[in-house]
Amino acid sequence: TGAYVTGATDGFPEEWDLDQLWTALGTLYPISLSIADVENQAGGREALSRDYLQQLVLDDAIGAYRRREEELGAPIMRELERRVVLSVLDRKWREHLYEMDYLREGIGLRAYSQRDPLVEYQREGFDMFAAMKEGIREETVGFLFNLEVEVEPEEEPEVDLDLLAAADTSGASGLATEPALAADHRGNGHEHHAPHIFAKGLQPA
Repeated sequence: TGAYVTGATDGFPEEWDLDQLWTALGTLYPISLSIADVENQAGGREALSRDYLQQLVLDDAIGAYRRREEELGAPIMRELERRVVLSVLDRKWREHLYEMDYLREGIGLRAYSQRDPLVEYQREGFDMFAAMKEGIREETVGFLFNLEVEVEPEEEPEVDLDLLAAADTSGASGLATEPALAADHRGNGHEHHAPHIFAKGLQPA
């Protein structure tokens, strides 16, 4: 959110296009602040500052994140975060590699403009990498707040009936074996499996 606020707050506060800023923020997360509320808290539009606005928006985004976590539950939120980060990272990194290939193919033309192709390649490559990182952050936040999440029911583990039958015919030892076998299939109670979720619109990594 900080980059959004920074980009929209050049000049004097009276010149800021807060309507456009609020529209952009709304694509990232469900913003609960209104422009009127922000201006009233600051004591008027002219009293607004970039740092003050950034802090208000950050606090609002953190509150929205906590509400999202309460809505989904902590285990589902952690799994959603893992899936989103892996998917976005994978796609953005592949796109970055393709763009670097295109840059490499055409970088020799910079010599015609009396510019060092190596220096230009390093400079533009750095700018593209920075843009990729910003894109990863932006898309990750947007997906976390806006994806529709469905929890898939967990399948019950299959029990080996042959082993249970053998335990039934083994006499007294089977009495001790059968609960142990059943416990093995159920787990020891200390295992934590990630929930199975389906996030509509999220490409698998």
